[in-house]
Amino acid sequence: MSFLTVGINGVVQIGGTAIANLKNASFSLKNDNVEEFCTGGSTPQNAALLAATNQHAEIKAEQLWTDNTALSDAIASGTPLTIILAPSGTKTGSPKYTFTNVIITQFDLKWDAKSAVSDNFTAKSLPPTVGNF
Repeated sequence: MSFLTVGINGVVQIGGTAIANLKNASFSLKNDNVEEFCTGGSTPQNAALLAATNQHAEIKAEQLWTDNTALSDAIASGTPLTIILAPSGTKTGSPKYTFTNVIITQFDLKWDAKSAVSDNFTAKSLPPTVGNF
């Protein structure tokens, strides 16, 4: 499986084997925050501690082709996946975002009146490794 097809901007892998091509993929980085407040006394409650702890990435995408058995097994067992996003294609110098230890947190499968199937998912992982092709 490759990124060479127009409209594909990502791939899902298990152990280096591609199980799904992705389109309309996006991700956001978020900080997990800790807030502690002081109580008591005559002063208003102010945050005593506001700190960012860990970062995580949330990934959303539509699937074009899927090995449904492998993906279903991965979801059911919590098997970590790898997702590689290539928003500008794979030509030399294009950005490449590699997410490892990805866990799928939501999976949607829809059929429309024409029997077209749409697979969408949301996943979480550590922030990506950013590189180039």
